[in-house]
Amino acid sequence: MKIGFLGGGVNSIAGKVHLIASQMDNKFQVVGGIFSSDKEKSEYSANIYGLKHFNSIKEMSKEVDLVVVLTPTPLHFENLKELLSYDIGIIVDKPLVSNLENIEQLNFKDKFVVVTHNYSGYPMIREIKELIQNGVAGEIKKVVINMYQESFFKPLKKNYPQKWRLKDDKLSMIELDLGVHIYHLAHFILERDFKLIHKELNSFSQFGVIDDCEMLAKSDNILLKLAISKIMLGNANPLNIEVYGEKAGIKWSQNDNENLYISYFNGKKEILNRNYCYFEANKSRYQRMAFGHPSGFIEAFANLYRDIYDSFIEFRQKGSFNNKFVYDYKHSIDSLKFLLGENR
Repeated sequence: MKIGFLGGGVNSIAGKVHLIASQMDNKFQVVGGIFSSDKEKSEYSANIYGLKHFNSIKEMSKEVDLVVVLTPTPLHFENLKELLSYDIGIIVDKPLVSNLENIEQLNFKDKFVVVTHNYSGYPMIREIKELIQNGVAGEIKKVVINMYQESFFKPLKKNYPQKWRLKDDKLSMIELDLGVHIYHLAHFILERDFKLIHKELNSFSQFGVIDDCEMLAKSDNILLKLAISKIMLGNANPLNIEVYGEKAGIKWSQNDNENLYISYFNGKKEILNRNYCYFEANKSRYQRMAFGHPSGFIEAFANLYRDIYDSFIEFRQKGSFNNKFVYDYKHSIDSLKFLLGENR
């Protein structure tokens, strides 16, 4: 299946990750792309990647099955408006767009448009989902998910933070950048929507934008606590998930992504790893190397790309798809509504 990149040049954060992940299971061929709005930089990236450089989205759409949108978030709306006019599938690196007003001007009817929330590609996060669905933790009472970073208090790198990251609108950029991830994980694990109860926003750094956020939400009797930050020194990006039920508590961290920790009501404790799981993470599709050779972030992305491949095949055959690991544009719209508090 042929794909092209819109954005994702060699100096971008996401470009190389998407390129490697999409190739890992030999399901996609990256033909080429428009890797930057600067033609010279785009051609340079194409040369480094060993891929074709396209001069327009229209030209690229004639040679690929899907386009991966890796441009800065503020550009997604204009990118989608053009891409939706062509007969291709679209993969958007989260978030879909910056605001709900953009949605009203886009026509998604009969289009394959999915959004990458790559963290749910971790096998052990998928195991958590299955553990809960199979009642191992009992009735869930509380979920805590946080994604802490330190970049705004660290010595600044060249060209970071990018100018577009230093502009907040109705939703702060940190909510669009990190908040959509942790909301997605809550929805993914529990398969339910949440209503926002309270949101605390703060600006602690020199940049004058929101750089720290905490949220409380509920779904029936389940309490959800979410937190994101870019000013917490000592935290590179240790995504943490905690799920507490009547029978057991479950903990997972990206810093220890191969292990899952379960504490039962009777005092029994378990450490599950990718080789010894009950439902999902021990499947052969996740064992690219024998257990003991740790998997990680790019492999999680590759798992999602494999699921997107299967979903697109089904979409071509039926006009729709049903894959519990792949989320379309409607979920992204719901995440924006959640962050805005419009579902209270």
